[in-house]
Amino acid sequence: MLKAERDQILGNLQGDDRKQFRQFIDDYRAKRKATSGGQMPAREMLDAATAELTGILREAMEAVVTRDEMGPHVGDAPPDFDLKRMGSEDRVRLSSFKGQKPVALIFGSYT
Repeated sequence: MLKAERDQILGNLQGDDRKQFRQFIDDYRAKRKATSGGQMPAREMLDAATAELTGILREAMEAVVTRDEMGPHVGDAPPDFDLKRMGSEDRVRLSSFKGQKPVALIFGSYT
């Protein structure tokens, strides 16, 4: 799901649906914090609450859960890539650091 699609769905929430959505998110954060390691999956909580949700509310919550399930997860290997070193024509490949000390990637604007 694209961010624009998710934003449109969330933008359609009105009144009680918006309040219930906010309550769901607050409850999820509290329950996640209370679980050991803070690793309660949002999908698990959403599936448990399905019976009490209206159509638009379910759609909004599904959009948020889908977004959270996308992307890298703890333990996933990052995709390999190479970058040019600053001030040089040399290139460095991320995989060349495998098995060594942790690598921190910092992205920013230097203009």
